[in-house]
Amino acid sequence: MTLASTAIALLLLAAPAPAPVGGASPVPGVRMDTSGPPPAPLADPRVPQPSAASVWIDGHWQWAAGRWSWVAGQWATPPGRPPYVWVPARWVGDDRGFTFHEPSWRPSVNSPATIHAPPFVPLTTSPATPPPLLVESPVARPSHEAVWIPGFWTWTGRRYVWASGCWSAPYPGHSWTEGQWQRSGRGFTWTPGRWRRS
Repeated sequence: MTLASTAIALLLLAAPAPAPVGGASPVPGVRMDTSGPPPAPLADPRVPQPSAASVWIDGHWQWAAGRWSWVAGQWATPPGRPPYVWVPARWVGDDRGFTFHEPSWRPSVNSPATIHAPPFVPLTTSPATPPPLLVESPVARPSHEAVWIPGFWTWTGRRYVWASGCWSAPYPGHSWTEGQWQRSGRGFTWTPGRWRRS
C-alpha cells in the first residue's frame, strides 16, 4: 500500500460514521487482525439501473485469507415490508486494531406498536450456500410485550446481504417463526418468517 492510499484510508476511518437509521444497529462489529487500514474505496462502474425499485449498494473491502479483497457494488432490490434502507459497510480503527461492521438492510420505518409483517424478499432462490446467521444484539426492549423479529440473509443475485432484525408488537395468539434458507435441488430456497397460531 502506498503512503498516499494509507493516508486516504485513515482519513476515511476518521470521518464520522453514517448515522444509524431507526436507532442503533443490532449487528455488532467484528474485530479483525488485519495488516493495517483498508485501502481507499474503489469506484465501481455502474450499469444502468435495472428498475425504479433498485438501490445501489456500495462495494467494500473485506479481510479474508490474510489479505484485502474488494466486494463489488451492485444494484439490488431491498426487502419490502417494512421499508428497508441500505447501510454501507464500515471499518473503525482504534489503538487495538480494526473492527468491521457488516453492511445491511435496515428497517427505515418500524414502530414497536405495529405488528411486524413478513418482509417481501425479491429473490427467493440462490445457488450459493447462505452464511451462518449473525448474532444480533437487539436495542433496548421498547415494552414488556414486544417481540424480537430476528434478522436474516437476503440474496441480491450475486451475494448475500444481511437484513437487520427489529422489535414488533405482539400478535395475540401467535408466535413468530423465523424464515430460513432450505436446500432445494442445486441451490437454496427462502421460506419467509411468519406468525404462527400458538
